[in-house]
Amino acid sequence: MKQTLLSVMLYIARTGMKFIYFFIKLFTRQRNNKVTMLSRQSNYVNIDFKLLKEEIEKIDDIELKISCRMIPEIFGGKIKYCFEMLSDMYHIATSKVCIIDGYNIPISALKHKKGLEIIQVWHAMGAIKKFGYQVLDKDEGSSSKVAKIMKMHANYSLVTCTSNATRDIYAEAFNTDKEKINVLGMPRIDYILGKNNEINEKKEKILQEYPKLKEKKNIIYVPTFRKNEKIDLNDLINKIDETKYNLIIRLHPLDETKIDEKYIINKYSSIDLLNIADYVITDYSAIAFEAAILNKPLYFYLYDIDKYENNRGLNIDLMKEMKSCSRTSINEIIDMIENKEYDYDELKRFREKYIETMDTKNSERIVEYITNKTKK
Repeated sequence: MKQTLLSVMLYIARTGMKFIYFFIKLFTRQRNNKVTMLSRQSNYVNIDFKLLKEEIEKIDDIELKISCRMIPEIFGGKIKYCFEMLSDMYHIATSKVCIIDGYNIPISALKHKKGLEIIQVWHAMGAIKKFGYQVLDKDEGSSSKVAKIMKMHANYSLVTCTSNATRDIYAEAFNTDKEKINVLGMPRIDYILGKNNEINEKKEKILQEYPKLKEKKNIIYVPTFRKNEKIDLNDLINKIDETKYNLIIRLHPLDETKIDEKYIINKYSSIDLLNIADYVITDYSAIAFEAAILNKPLYFYLYDIDKYENNRGLNIDLMKEMKSCSRTSINEIIDMIENKEYDYDELKRFREKYIETMDTKNSERIVEYITNKTKK
């Protein structure tokens, strides 16, 4: 009954959006030099959009609009967000190119003007865990009815990715033709590899602000988000010898797990924190790819792998591809760190398979595609 009511409400909402958008399109003109970037992953311009913006601004006579807004938790905030979507709809209707980094309601749910190019630059560098159409009707996925009504991940002209191995995953997750998925890379790779030296400047700034990080080895733990479930951190915290290591825990923004503030540094991005880490522990998070680029000793703490496989599913068999550093016991992982055991050859194979665009031209390649489209 609850699911049926939700479906009816979404159908009515989408019908209303289509009606409004019809008139927006009718009374606006598509501008061949306009590029709009939309995100609901954060309320600020993330590193991928920042790098694309810098590259786009090198082009003469380009009009650029950026809108980054998360959907608020409170009801009043959601109402305000609906009105803000009207602004997004105007900018979509007047643009030649739209760039998004996740599922965007008006982009996928509506029918757009002919010639609009929609580029999906997914907010993760790859997909260890399944997502999108791969997890419909699973515990951690969306309802297939909702996905159909809201046309989840529809209308994409291009999806960027970092490897041919990722192309197959994205084709299934976005339910789109493999031909639309191109190995152009991801902007943040430019940043990680030191383009403009900004990442190294951030590292120095972090170490100056937190001098304790220079005194001991740093372990960063970045678990993936689990829907309706909190992360059990006790085993990890109890095992680590804090006379020898600094522990930094970076939870997903939606995770409500309570944690001692001494383990938290939220002022800086996860990429910047990776750069000051000596060891990285994660589970199914795509941050593993970023750690691999930095050649950090990377460990996978898979304490709930059987349950996670059942509730969501995995695209990468970590126990096979990263078998030397994947464990269900945190004790074994900390022992490996203590004994300085690490298979860098295995990490290299993982990196080369899933990140083929290991250069500082990722943003440039994507913007070159945009330039070709805005010239038409």
